[in-house]
Amino acid sequence: MRKFFALLKVSVQSMLLSSTNSQSRSRKKAATGVGAIVMIACLGLYLSGLYSYMLMSVLAPLHMEVLLFIFMGMGALVGGLLFTTFAVKGVVFGGKDNDLLLSMPVPATTLMASRVTAIYLENLLFSLFVLLPAGVVCLLTTQSGVGYSLLFWVRLLIAAVALPLLDTALSVLLGALVAFLSTKAAGGALGQNLVMGVYLVAVFYFSFNLNSMIQSLAVNAVEVKASLTWAAPVLWMGEGIMGDWGQLLAFTVCCILPFVLVVFGLGRIYRQAVTSFQARAARSDYRLSAQSASGQKKALLIKEARRFLGTPMYFWNAGIGLVFLLAAGAAALVMQDDLREMAHIIGPSVALPMAGMVIGLCLCTCTITAPAISLEGKYLWILREAPLDESALLWVKVGFQLLASLPCTVIAGVCIAAALELPLQQGAVLLAATMIFAVGQALFGMLMGLTFPKLDAVNETVVIKQSLATMLAMCVPMVVLGAAGALYWLGGMVAEWAALALPVALFALLSAVCAAVLVKRGPAMLRAL
Repeated sequence: MRKFFALLKVSVQSMLLSSTNSQSRSRKKAATGVGAIVMIACLGLYLSGLYSYMLMSVLAPLHMEVLLFIFMGMGALVGGLLFTTFAVKGVVFGGKDNDLLLSMPVPATTLMASRVTAIYLENLLFSLFVLLPAGVVCLLTTQSGVGYSLLFWVRLLIAAVALPLLDTALSVLLGALVAFLSTKAAGGALGQNLVMGVYLVAVFYFSFNLNSMIQSLAVNAVEVKASLTWAAPVLWMGEGIMGDWGQLLAFTVCCILPFVLVVFGLGRIYRQAVTSFQARAARSDYRLSAQSASGQKKALLIKEARRFLGTPMYFWNAGIGLVFLLAAGAAALVMQDDLREMAHIIGPSVALPMAGMVIGLCLCTCTITAPAISLEGKYLWILREAPLDESALLWVKVGFQLLASLPCTVIAGVCIAAALELPLQQGAVLLAATMIFAVGQALFGMLMGLTFPKLDAVNETVVIKQSLATMLAMCVPMVVLGAAGALYWLGGMVAEWAALALPVALFALLSAVCAAVLVKRGPAMLRAL
């Protein structure tokens, strides 16, 4: 067991922590791990609190609280799959330390169990922050006394602990499929991107039709429950939480059995699987061949584009904001009647900053530059030996994000302004402010990537999803957005022009400061790596 727990500690650190190349290593590792945990917990708490309240407002009068836990269980299951499927590819099958660990006097099944348990702990965290808040909402809004019994909370806790076992088993199987597809070069990346694209289409469809679904639920709650026989495990979970110990036991067994089978089944062939994946996944990023592009900077831009579009983990985590921008623009045109009615109710003085906030939050999730340096890894020296100075290398990476984000920002801004029927002046300010913010966010991300590099990460997941640079590149611009909203409100007390000018001035200041620091200190920071 000592070996298992030692390996588990290493696996958890590879998922949640990202060390840096600086001296204050322990503090930054701790900050990154805590930040990742807080982000997962806050997301689960937000989703559970919002949708649990919406569902209970309909289900409580019908005494159908069981459907709340069925739907929240489905949400926890699907959310866990989204969080950990690609992490499985990196942590379980793609770790750079696999050769070292497999050479140690430790059974491969033990190593497999430790890494799968690390995935389980992440799913457990999300499950707890989805199901337990749902229980609290049920306690506060129920009309049948659900939640007032201690045994209810015992059953809810058992369900929240058991559900991630099933989630983890499915994540490992899908992650193994993703790892296999990734060995098929460009075709594998295309397949993974298509899978994630279908998933996002389903999420957007659910989001846009949520109100109609809830209205249908209020009329046909019993029929909806009867139609969910295809999701038997979560039905057993819901009935078990409500008091049926037999169905709760069946649900627990249904979760434990796949987990055990996956651990011991894949554990027996773990060494062969890892060896096969690594043998087929030979990198070609730096193949010595003639560049078809004309010009050094164009060649580097093409290299950045190939990495971004050819690495699903990179595209769907660092570039998800681009998808959100295009989706927001399309949704605004489809729902323009509802948006105009809302704008008429709240007034154009509120509609404009809300539109800017939506676009800005989408841009905050576009963190292409933050992990760009760290993804070079041990091959960074090849770029530094290229006949280009350090500043050109940095600006090419910044320029690639801008080439991707600015067109999407313009499309979203024009569509939202047209849907809200904003005056020409306000529409121009919206476009100018969001484009300047996009520039500042890209520059700030590059500075964070240089300040908190991770060139020896065990896998790309650590760099892209859990690194301190990525988190700061996402969270600090969000704080700037909040400050811009406060300036808009304060400026509105003076004059309309002040309310429009102050946020734009703040974004311009952010861009100017980041550009000045990158010009002055960027090459030296890159050289120090």
